[in-house]
Amino acid sequence: MADKNVRRTGYCEVADSSIEKDIVSKLVELCRGYDIEDSSVILEIPKIREYGELSCNIALTSARATGMKPVEFAERLAEQFPTSIDGVEEVTVAGPGFLNFRLSPEYLQRLMKNIAADPEHFGSSDEGQGERWLFEFVSANPTGPLNVVSARAASVGDTLVRVFKKRGYDAQSEYYVNDGGNQIRLLGASVRARIENVEIPEGGYHGEYLLEYAERFVQYWEQSHSSTNYPDDDGVLGRYIADMILGEQEKTLEGFKVKFDLWFRESSLYDEAVKGVISKLRQRNQVYSQDGALYFKASEFGDGEDRVIETSKGAYTYVVPDSAYHLNKYDRGFQRAVNLLGPDHHGHIRSLTAALRALEMPEDFFRPILVQQVNLKRGGEEIRMSKRAGVGITLDELIEEVGVDAARYFFLMRKVSSHLDFDMDLARKHTDENPVYYVQYAYARIRSILRQPGAEKVPHLRDADLDCLNTPEELDLMKSMARFPWTLASIVRSVEPHPLTNFLTDLARSFHVFYSRHRVISDDVGTTSARLVLCIAVAGVLMEGMELMGVTAPVEPM
Repeated sequence: MADKNVRRTGYCEVADSSIEKDIVSKLVELCRGYDIEDSSVILEIPKIREYGELSCNIALTSARATGMKPVEFAERLAEQFPTSIDGVEEVTVAGPGFLNFRLSPEYLQRLMKNIAADPEHFGSSDEGQGERWLFEFVSANPTGPLNVVSARAASVGDTLVRVFKKRGYDAQSEYYVNDGGNQIRLLGASVRARIENVEIPEGGYHGEYLLEYAERFVQYWEQSHSSTNYPDDDGVLGRYIADMILGEQEKTLEGFKVKFDLWFRESSLYDEAVKGVISKLRQRNQVYSQDGALYFKASEFGDGEDRVIETSKGAYTYVVPDSAYHLNKYDRGFQRAVNLLGPDHHGHIRSLTAALRALEMPEDFFRPILVQQVNLKRGGEEIRMSKRAGVGITLDELIEEVGVDAARYFFLMRKVSSHLDFDMDLARKHTDENPVYYVQYAYARIRSILRQPGAEKVPHLRDADLDCLNTPEELDLMKSMARFPWTLASIVRSVEPHPLTNFLTDLARSFHVFYSRHRVISDDVGTTSARLVLCIAVAGVLMEGMELMGVTAPVEPM
């Protein structure tokens, strides 16, 4: 991952002071004597840059506990905040009671040396304390190619895992293979219809891609069994096809830079695990029989109605294996289970949450996140999709058209809870209009600077004096970089990765503005040395940010 041309600065003796920890510690101390929880003192990045580099809303959230108006309590905290904390230049109050902290140029200059010396560890933290989080995402039915909603979930989930690991969590990724339900039998029946050239069954899969899988299965079966007596059971045939499709999905995801720690099969939960769920619900008197079916008293645990969990024909509904799966996650020692689900899973979340409550799982264990719809657009027109009908663009086709970097970046540009319009034309452009190109170009430009002959003739960068980095553009660039660890902390708090794209775009903008107004390499050796340190720090942070997103930091000029 390291780029030797960028990370050649050697050891730097200036240690990072973890200024955000110092600020929080002091605010906690100042809040003692009021009924304020220490954990409620949280620093954030101000939405308006002019207010400073860090902000805290404790005065707003604790107004009742203090008996004061928020702005009054904020002003008291600002007055009492010591000026002796290294790095804090000014504390001000804005709006209805926000405390804002401005960092000193001296602190920012020291920070640049730290970043340039070891950019790979900038933003890393032990805040997670090794807490085990399992991120389950994509988990598409193995009945066809991956679509763009699955692609968005892949980009979001993989980025979250990378960020959580960097922040000290034991984060792992998992793909839940839905190979135990009725869709597998329908898949088998749909393929059989292709083989026998008969009508596709009701509710079956009409995509033309199944013609290829039918041909591949026939060839495989006749070669391995020397027979045309194909399996009579649609479920058996469906599992053969599902395994073929699953292999293609895994290959596609690896090409998308997503590699799961585990592929967990739903079928492995049958019969012991699912029967265990039914048994536990019976023991707790949380089920009843009606019309030959078994119902779970879901309405007693927050669901809108009671749910059938075993039909009159003895088939389990999805709540049972999904509950068994989450009990399995808990038994494996995970403390949080994050599920990225499609936009049509509201009912699924309510029912599963109710079941987990009934099974006495910890309230904060299950964390569902709905990944909203993606609207692909080309030429200003929306491209319609239907996975079952086989119409629309698959992830493979999207990668071929716009590339992995653009696809992953674009999928992260909006909140997961927001619909995403994906402009295919923009994603293909190699201009500043394309946000991923804009960020990559900033990195490539720095690499170009570091290859210039003048960059090799300055004193060793560890000895550079950065006091001269005091122009508005240089200060703005350093402040942009300082926000990196706080951005990652906000991603962990919200379990929402889109702030990373905002950060990288902002950092690239700050660098492009700086570069357009100042020469990096000049006859002034001192200024050249300082600005090279600055450039190396920027390149390191850009590369770390892109690495977390699964986006390539370009090796050659763009």
